[in-house]
Parts: sequence; structure tokens; C-alpha cells
Amino acid sequence: MSNSIKTINPTNGETLETYALMSSAEAKQVVDACYEAFLDWRLESLESRAKTVKAIGQALQKHKDELADLMVKEMGKLPSQARQEVDLCTGICDYTAEHGPKKLADEERQPGNGERGFVTYSPMGVIYGIQPWNFPAYQVVRYSIANLMAGNGVLLKHAENVTGSGLLLEKIYREAGLPENVFRTLVISHDVSDEVIAHSAVRGVTLTGSDGAGRKVAGKAAEHLKRPCLSWAPTTPTWCLMTPIWMSPSTPASRGASTTAAKPASRPSVLWSLKRTTKRLKSAM
Repeated sequence: MSNSIKTINPTNGETLETYALMSSAEAKQVVDACYEAFLDWRLESLESRAKTVKAIGQALQKHKDELADLMVKEMGKLPSQARQEVDLCTGICDYTAEHGPKKLADEERQPGNGERGFVTYSPMGVIYGIQPWNFPAYQVVRYSIANLMAGNGVLLKHAENVTGSGLLLEKIYREAGLPENVFRTLVISHDVSDEVIAHSAVRGVTLTGSDGAGRKVAGKAAEHLKRPCLSWAPTTPTWCLMTPIWMSPSTPASRGASTTAAKPASRPSVLWSLKRTTKRLKSAM
């Protein structure tokens, strides 16, 4: 088994770059670092997270030509389509930054017993995404930005042939002001990926890919009681893995973020569509 990944320009067969695969121990260090960063990120206000998400969209535009050119070289996307993809990603950031704080705000309830209650949405922890090659930027942004807005840490395993795009996105997120290790790209084998799913800090797994990959990832997630979110041909960017928690004034939590963020989710989960007209409640299981 090779200990490296080579990215190859599909139009001429030339090797673009060679990346060393992370060992099991190195990948574990990245997961641990992401979890430690999440512990602080979850405490940022919704408005603060939205500001960072907005900045990521601006950074994507700043690096638009660089990212588009890399997508063209790594997987053969047409230059015009590559630039449009970056614009789409910026649109997702802008929409999330504008509407995220309101969508995730506490919701007051009147329980009927004379007391005041409210629903709050708590970050879960580290969310692990396994993404395909066909939309190297969009597939990453569609799940990572929503989960960053929600206060989660995010890990990415990109398709091998677009490894460079995944690493460039990590650089762009960091440059935009996202705290170190809140979003990390893992350059790992399938075997090490299974270990990442099993890691106690990883609280959810999302995959877009083939039905075979979906069956394997779903099985591995179920084995370790991790909540999966699987997609074969998505058309609507969503975030999932958020859990409404009933709170009362006597509950020792501020907005639920500091005391419930690391707990497993329970039904119902919230899927928030980034399309303006769609908002739906659905179980993630």
C-alpha cells in the first residue's frame, strides 16, 4: 500500500503534487486538536461566528482564481464552471452569515404550567465530512459552513484526486480568521478514515458518494453509534446534527452551548435548508 497520494492533471497525465498520507497517530492528533478548538469555538456568539463565516466568503473571492485554477488542473472542470462554483460557495457563506443567527436563536415556549421555557440549539462536537471530487469546493462548503455557523468543529477527507483543493480551502478558512484547528483537512487512507469515525470526539459523519461508500460509512457510523448524514446527489445544502434542548430558567446553562455541546444528539434534529423558501424539521436517523 502506498504511503502517499499523487494528484494528476487528467488532461495531460502530468503529476501535480505528491502528498504524504497521515499515519493513524497523526490523524488522531488532528482530531484531538479539532476537538480542543471546538471547545472554545462553541462558546463564540452566533454573531461572532456569522462574522467569521462572512469573512470566509470574502476570502474565497480573494482566492477565486487560485482555487478555480486548481480545480481545473486537479479534476478537469471547465474554467468558467470553476469560477461559478467559487461564487456559489461565497453565496452560501453570505446567506449563512445573514440568516444563521436568527435561525439558531433561542425559541421561547409557554409550557402550560405557568413557567417559561425555551428551545436552544447546541453544537454537537466534531463533524467529519467525506466528500467527492466532482465539486471540489462546493461539496466542502455546503456542509462545513453550516456546521461552523452552528458551533461545531469540522474535519474533511476529500477525494484523493482533489487533495490540493481540500488543503487550499483549509488555508482560506484560516486566513479568513477561523481559529486554528476548527476546520482541518485529513490526508488519510480509508483504513485511517474508519478510525476517525470511531474516535470519541467525532459526533457525526456526513458523506456524499456512491451507494457502496454510503453503506460502508453508515455501517461504521452505526457500529460506533455515530449519527450519519448521507447523500448521493444533493441539490439542497443543509445542515444537520443540531438538537433542540428544552430549557427552563432553572437549567444551569447559558444558551445551552457550554453544558450540552459535547452530548450526543437526540430527536428531533434540525435540518436547515440554505434555500430561502425551505425550513423543515426531520429526524437525522
